[in-house]
Amino acid sequence: MKSPAFTSRRSFLPAFALASGLALASLLGSRISAAEGRAALSESGFVLPSGSPTRFERLIFLAVDERSLPIRDNLALFLSKPEVIRAPVLAPATSPTAPDNSAAHFNGTVIYEDGRYRMWYYAIGYVSGTARGKSGEFGISPVCYAESSDGINWTRPNLRQVEWRGTWDNNCLAIGPEPILGSNCCSVIRDDEDPRPERRYKMAFGFQDKARNMSRAGTAVSPDGIHWTRLPADASGPNFAEIGSLYKHGGKYYLNSQIRGWGEGDRPEGRQAYVWISTDFETWLPEPAASFKVPEPIASSGYGTHGLPPANYTQVHLGVGATSLGNVAIGLWGMWNNRIPNWGEGGIDCHLGLVVSEDGIHFDEVAKGIPYIRSDESPADPVPGKNYPTILHQSNSMFNVGNQTLIFHGRWRNVDFQKLKGAVRMQHLAENYWGAVALARLPRDRWGALALAGANPWSGVKTAGAVWTRALTLPASAVSRLTLNASDLAGLRIEVADDNFRSIQGFSDGRASGASDQFDAEIKWGSASLADLAGRTVRFRVHFKRSEGTYPRLYALNLSTK
Repeated sequence: MKSPAFTSRRSFLPAFALASGLALASLLGSRISAAEGRAALSESGFVLPSGSPTRFERLIFLAVDERSLPIRDNLALFLSKPEVIRAPVLAPATSPTAPDNSAAHFNGTVIYEDGRYRMWYYAIGYVSGTARGKSGEFGISPVCYAESSDGINWTRPNLRQVEWRGTWDNNCLAIGPEPILGSNCCSVIRDDEDPRPERRYKMAFGFQDKARNMSRAGTAVSPDGIHWTRLPADASGPNFAEIGSLYKHGGKYYLNSQIRGWGEGDRPEGRQAYVWISTDFETWLPEPAASFKVPEPIASSGYGTHGLPPANYTQVHLGVGATSLGNVAIGLWGMWNNRIPNWGEGGIDCHLGLVVSEDGIHFDEVAKGIPYIRSDESPADPVPGKNYPTILHQSNSMFNVGNQTLIFHGRWRNVDFQKLKGAVRMQHLAENYWGAVALARLPRDRWGALALAGANPWSGVKTAGAVWTRALTLPASAVSRLTLNASDLAGLRIEVADDNFRSIQGFSDGRASGASDQFDAEIKWGSASLADLAGRTVRFRVHFKRSEGTYPRLYALNLSTK
């Protein structure tokens, strides 16, 4: 897409020095055993014994995460159905000089802080032709910024950082000493663990490498989310990448993206998710890791990024949009349905599927092939007389406000493209091009529930069942607290066992009190207390029982310290 030249008023800030990390051996001593290391870590936090030892102040075991709740009997998973707000929360602007008067695309981020919602997004504006909605040449602007008090109604502040179409009155962000000639995606995190205030906000953004004719991912930092300094090292190096999300998990930075990889037998892959990794947000590993893949066609032809007929198969658009909950990352992937023809009516649509990860690299699909948000459930605004499909965009913008989980995502109207190869860049002409930011909501952390299986021809109604958590080590110097996010709590009983699944005396009948439907129902074991098990490695077993009028559902277990 064409990216008109613009001028930046920003001055260049000095590059920041590389951050030095402390190895685990330095923290715990080079000669201690793994068990001793876990014990030291667990003094004031929870430890998951498998994998790299990490102390967590809080653990959440989601019903949709089979690795956290791996052993199950007579239970079925029921995905929640998000409530999708039909109207877009940020639609294209109407001003002829606005950078987003064609599309306010959400390959971006929303952050909620201090009672205010803040959005960074990818914009497309018409640069020739007539008004929005008519045929014309359009181009990608710099990253844009918006704010809201409620997440529904947004304003575009006049930042006066970038000259766009002859005016400085716009909401474009200048990034770095040299103008970024359009950004085709961006992802932002607030990093309160970084002691340097000038690096409080971190961004990965997409830009077109004209020399290589490919999209790459650059990085920038900011003290306030408004004034940005580009960092010298690009996250994707010289490689292709279209960004799905930036997130921090387990102390490392991950940039999840769609890239062009190679499959079995050196065949070109279609769109698949890979992740770039950094320990300091300065230096990125040159090698990406495969993050989430879907099957490629078995046929000898018809595979690859676009492919030739019969390339009618689902691919991973933009990688995974993920956010870290501490011990687990939850995300959405773009279920790109690569129909023929690609563009316009009858062409590509893209749903969003649900995935989870423990390590921030490898994601498991919760329900294989089942969309979590369908494109027809969150459709682009229609055009009279047309039946354009919708392509949904995922992001890292899934977070809790009060007792709601908010899921910001993008809607892109799939219209016909006419492509003209110019001497410098590819130009796009399109009628009815449109993109907007959308919002879906869930009750807090209720992505899906475990419940007793119902009537099947071969099994019948199940009246009892159970699920085990993975093993974890309780804090040695803090009192642990277990709460359930569940409904019909009277049908749930909690047992505590050791790492070898042996029940611990006095901990066989944990119960919640109060209302039958709670987000934080505390579990108590009579006169026994989790304080009695401080420093021990345990597993929790949740027993389900169906009775008249009681059909318990478990959404999550939460462990915290008092």
